[in-house]
Amino acid sequence: MMGFRDIIGQDAVISSLTGVVKSGKAAHAYIFDGEKGMGKKTLASVFAMALQCETSLEERENAEPCGHCHSCKCAESGSHPDIITLIPEKTSSIGVSDIRSQVVNDVAIKPYYSPRKIYIIPDANLMTEEAENALLKTLEEPPSYAVIIILSENKDRLLPTIVSRAVCLQMRAVDNGDIRAFLERKDPEIKDTSAVISFARGNLGKAVLLSESEEFKLLFEKLRGIVTGVRDMNDTAISLAAAEAAGKKEESDDVLSFFLLWFRDVLFLKAGGSGEKLIFFNEERELSKAASYYSFERINKIIDEIKTARSRIRSNVNPENTLELLFMNMR
Repeated sequence: MMGFRDIIGQDAVISSLTGVVKSGKAAHAYIFDGEKGMGKKTLASVFAMALQCETSLEERENAEPCGHCHSCKCAESGSHPDIITLIPEKTSSIGVSDIRSQVVNDVAIKPYYSPRKIYIIPDANLMTEEAENALLKTLEEPPSYAVIIILSENKDRLLPTIVSRAVCLQMRAVDNGDIRAFLERKDPEIKDTSAVISFARGNLGKAVLLSESEEFKLLFEKLRGIVTGVRDMNDTAISLAAAEAAGKKEESDDVLSFFLLWFRDVLFLKAGGSGEKLIFFNEERELSKAASYYSFERINKIIDEIKTARSRIRSNVNPENTLELLFMNMR
């Protein structure tokens, strides 16, 4: 059974939530804010389970859910009648009918056997304006037993009036060392985590997915080949490399992140940094070659050009053309 102790890299948030459990005084609304993969759903489930746990706090270590009472067993199996996770009709949005039927109308019914009735709303940034307004009415006058946990990838997209009525908890990027240790515990045979960690950018969930993705491994090798070989490419080879790297438009940001992090390491070595602090720590030999080849001025110019390419692609400029220009400049 998952508990607070199993959640990595969110110590400040966990400290706040365990404090709530110990005090027995929960707010009526919480917003867990952070990008997808940061562990918001897991944290919400553990928090809800801990609030509803029937075992006395004296018998529970650091406000963890006990895992063996009737309430915890129901919560773990997903059948707890007083912990409701909203499931929208559409995957692309949360409509007003979803909020009304699963939250607004249901909250009027008292808890079946728990002291609270807890609602978890995943992907709350997908709520339509009508849905947000319907939820706001409940937040303005919630029943004493109601706790609503709103999970959002960007709370700034929510109505300010919703945000103002909730306790906002920000999920933090997980330390690279903690991600590396987690991946190595999960798979003792894993060989190189540097690419996964650099692409994940502090997102543990994303790191796990990437570590299991054969498609990602192929993408990494493709980009590594480009960045280490671009100096020797002719115009035709660069055009082919740009076409290959462009791939799916939604991957372009990751592609440019790779190049940005790679040249960050090149600059770091150029300035006399040590290999143990490299993002791509297994690529020190190739990075050192690049550090010898490029001047400080050129490295900084390339980094600026990568950032410009990212802005262009985000503004819907053709990714293939943008990458071709970038690769020529890198050469």
